[in-house]
Amino acid sequence: MCEHGAVELPGLNPSHHGNQRGYHDNETELFHSNLRSELEDGESEDCPELMVELLNHGHASDLKWCMKDYRPPRYRYVRYRVPREIQEEVLRSTRVTRVVSLLHKDTGRSQDELHAEAAFILEEMGHQFSLAILRFLGGLMRKLLKQIISSITVNSDGFTELKRLSNDIPLLLIPTHRSYLDFIIVTWILFSFDIKTPVIAAGQDFMFMRGVGSLLRRCGAYFIRRSFGKDKLYWAVFTEYTQTHIINGDAPVEFFIEGTRSRTGKSLQPKFGMLSIALEPYFDARVADIGICPITLDYEKTIEENIHVRELMGIPKPKESTTGLIKARSVLDNNYGRISVKAGEILSVHQMSRDIVDRKRRALVPRSVIPSVHPHERNFVNSLAYQILLEQQKNSTVFPCSVMAAVLLQHINSYNSWHVPVSQLRKEVLWFCEMLIKLGCVIDLNEEYDIISHSVAMLSPVVVLDGDVVKVERNPSPDLKAAFQFSHSLISMGRRRNELMHSAIHPALLAKSLSYPSSLQHLRHTYTKLYHILQCEFIFQPDALNRDFTETLEMLMRVGYVSRDPDTLLYSFTEQRSRDLLVSLVEPFLESYHHAWLFTISYLPRTPEHAQGVRDLAVRIQTYNSVLYHEPVQCSEMLNLNVIENAVMVLVRMEFLTLNNREGRSVFCSNPNRFSDYCVELSLLLTPLTSKL
Repeated sequence: MCEHGAVELPGLNPSHHGNQRGYHDNETELFHSNLRSELEDGESEDCPELMVELLNHGHASDLKWCMKDYRPPRYRYVRYRVPREIQEEVLRSTRVTRVVSLLHKDTGRSQDELHAEAAFILEEMGHQFSLAILRFLGGLMRKLLKQIISSITVNSDGFTELKRLSNDIPLLLIPTHRSYLDFIIVTWILFSFDIKTPVIAAGQDFMFMRGVGSLLRRCGAYFIRRSFGKDKLYWAVFTEYTQTHIINGDAPVEFFIEGTRSRTGKSLQPKFGMLSIALEPYFDARVADIGICPITLDYEKTIEENIHVRELMGIPKPKESTTGLIKARSVLDNNYGRISVKAGEILSVHQMSRDIVDRKRRALVPRSVIPSVHPHERNFVNSLAYQILLEQQKNSTVFPCSVMAAVLLQHINSYNSWHVPVSQLRKEVLWFCEMLIKLGCVIDLNEEYDIISHSVAMLSPVVVLDGDVVKVERNPSPDLKAAFQFSHSLISMGRRRNELMHSAIHPALLAKSLSYPSSLQHLRHTYTKLYHILQCEFIFQPDALNRDFTETLEMLMRVGYVSRDPDTLLYSFTEQRSRDLLVSLVEPFLESYHHAWLFTISYLPRTPEHAQGVRDLAVRIQTYNSVLYHEPVQCSEMLNLNVIENAVMVLVRMEFLTLNNREGRSVFCSNPNRFSDYCVELSLLLTPLTSKL
């Protein structure tokens, strides 16, 4: 029988992670009973795939586990090379040799000097993979993860399929990026499934961590600079080093398409450079196909949560260092709940690009010439990047603590209520879970955990259980200024709410558009306007607006939340309670955008000579909001720097502001009159936050 959520295999002992079992009331039991009945009745339709618990399964010791027989299948055309041989082939490659020759002519530097610089770059960048070190760190991580994580559940079918295809085509592994643990956990899971562990494109921040950088390098990490601009030699070495692993199939190549960790709990806009480099061997007809595996990692609570919240408030993150890592060993005393990992359907570049990219044009270019990127190829890469992110989101698992955070935020934003009785909160959380499941969201409703007490534990210290009342702490960080103390709680809660926004954003936009019975034309017009406003905040597939609108409206009508009057042909929400909660998910972003835009239009210069840096402008807006709202800031995103920056950047996309990259991402207001009119339109879309559950 198909079960909704995780299937825990023998070996899991949740009792040592605190009081999680708690109590179940009749309402909770009835909810789970109804859910099981629905799944049994609809077992053949859209049944969630089975998840297996990997961390605590089996009785092998950590030492025995890491010394297991590990013989992963290899790419059938692989030519075995040690790390030193890979570096030597990169230095002899046509690309690097050509760039050295061009730089010799342009700069007058000797070719020996340029070759020596290329060799230094490779020495600094390259991995030094060692299976012995991988086994050692794998066993160590298994022991440490057991201390801080309740369970790691994976979709075994997805990883089994990944193992099967690893013999046939070169693979790109593209995980979500929410935590430093991401690439460690992915490698650990691949080792568990006897899949060849990847080489991982990692930032140089880790390279300078004494001891740690060396260990990561021996586990397959190769380190790249955060920015190398117009350094042609570095570009050539980096590109060739990445592509030689793909062409020869030494190992899967892993990178994060978001470029950096998401501090917000939701996907960041994609970066196209690394994906473009990785797909070039296919465009050049040097490989027959490339498989792309989106991997989704969902954490009940990340170990960096407090740091992420402070970064969103503008407090710089601590620099990565071995000393800092040792000082952070207190994380081993905490419990961070469950982790869900899903390997998505493997995307075939050949199948997806067959009618878009003309490989014959590239194949006819001599290998000694580096061809320019064709617009069709660039458009394909850009579209594929968004599709990968949407595949990651489709496979996402939501934990009940995120649902609770959304409900608590709705109480705060609606009527400044920072505490809710347990009995009322339980009903509202279960009701919202049921609603999200109807909207296609997968929620890990493990009956071993009481939905209230366990969620409170995962939201602590921001949320506490005080007798029969759940409270949101107003000042969990006394070291911050008054306005920022309240903001810390709200941003932290908003960050957890964001973990479910991928499944609720389109229904929320439609709910916001449907404030009163509307014609299809008016509904589409309002939805389109909101869609464009939030295009930097959420992941929307380019040129898919009409499809998203139609599918969302059909889904809401199918589940009974929206109806159409047969006489007037007007659409309306059938239940105000459902609409109010959906609107409360999206309205804080719109409120924050509105305040950011009002400040921008009154402050921002009109000429490029006086352009303002995007980050500086965002900090000024944040400061203005913190002074204006020295009382508790009820809009949860008002002081969130990431949201404020997105509010500025969407104005660039709409061409109200002009971006001047020459001055370090600075902006000026190039169309103040249109911008002013648009601010008025946004203010008309907003209503006071007075909705009730």
